[in-house]
Amino acid sequence: MPLTVRRGAPSAVAMALWISGPGLAGPGAQGQGPEGCTSESCIAWQVGAFGVDPNGTGPLDCHGHGCAATGTGCHSECECRHLDVIERQRWDANAGFRYPKRPSLVITASRDGQHCASTWAFNAVRLLFRQAKESCDSYWMRHVTREKLQRRLVTGAHVVVKTHEWKGSVEAFEDLKKMLSHVVLSVREGFPREENWLKIATHVLHFEELVAYNKEDPEDVTQIGALTVLRKLAEHLGLRGLSAHDIRLVDYELMTLPMPKGSCNQTTKLWPFHSRRGGRPIPSAPPASP
Repeated sequence: MPLTVRRGAPSAVAMALWISGPGLAGPGAQGQGPEGCTSESCIAWQVGAFGVDPNGTGPLDCHGHGCAATGTGCHSECECRHLDVIERQRWDANAGFRYPKRPSLVITASRDGQHCASTWAFNAVRLLFRQAKESCDSYWMRHVTREKLQRRLVTGAHVVVKTHEWKGSVEAFEDLKKMLSHVVLSVREGFPREENWLKIATHVLHFEELVAYNKEDPEDVTQIGALTVLRKLAEHLGLRGLSAHDIRLVDYELMTLPMPKGSCNQTTKLWPFHSRRGGRPIPSAPPASP
C-alpha cells in the first residue's frame, strides 16, 4: 500500500515525541513506519510538517485495551485516543479528510457535575471538525499537563480535550494557556462556574441557549437553539465553510448519540447517567438533503 505524504517531513520534536513511547518502534522500524513498512497492516501513515499519524496503531490508540503512551489498560477515565468509524476514514485517500495547515488545540471545560452540557460541547467540537473533513483527535483528561498535550499534538490533527476543574498550580496554568488555541467553557444559570478556565475562555457556551426550541413546533429550525450554538461554535473554530445543512447534520448526530449502558463510551465520553436535558424531542430522521 502506498505511503501518503503531506507537506514535507515531520518536525524533529514530533518525531522525538513519537518514538519515545514505551515499547514503541518509531518510523523506519520494520513493520512500524514508512521506510520499513513491508506488510499490508502498516499502511497510510500520514507524514507532514506538524506530525506523524499512523493508521490507528500508534502509542495513543486504545481499541479497548489501553495504549503505550499511558502504559495502562483502558478504564473509565482512559486518556488514550478513541476515534469513531468515520474519523478513522482519514487514512483512506478517497475519503476526503484533510490535515490542518495549523492544528488547533481545543479545551472543552466545565465544573464537574454541573449538568451544563460540557459533554455536548466536546462532541460538538469533534463532530464539527469531522463534518468539515478536518482530522481531529479527541481525549479526556482529568489532570491536564503541558507534557500530555504535547504528546497528543504529534499526529498533526486538531486536538480537542474534555476536562473539568483545573488541578495544577498557578504557574503551570500560566504556562499551559500559551499552548491553547481555543477554550470552550460550558455554563448554566444557577450553577457554579469553573473560574480558572473562565479567565481564559475564548468561547462561552450557555446551556439555556442550547436547549431552547419551539415547544409548539419542535421542527421549526428557526427556533432550535442548538443550531445557533453550533453555528457560533463552528465560526469560532474557523469552520466557516459549513453549510446550514452541515450544521443540521451535526445537530442530528448529537441528538442521536447512543447513551451507553454500564460504563463510559470512550469516544463520546457519555456515561449512563447522562441525559438529553431541555425536553426537545429526538428527530425521527436525519435532515433531508437540500
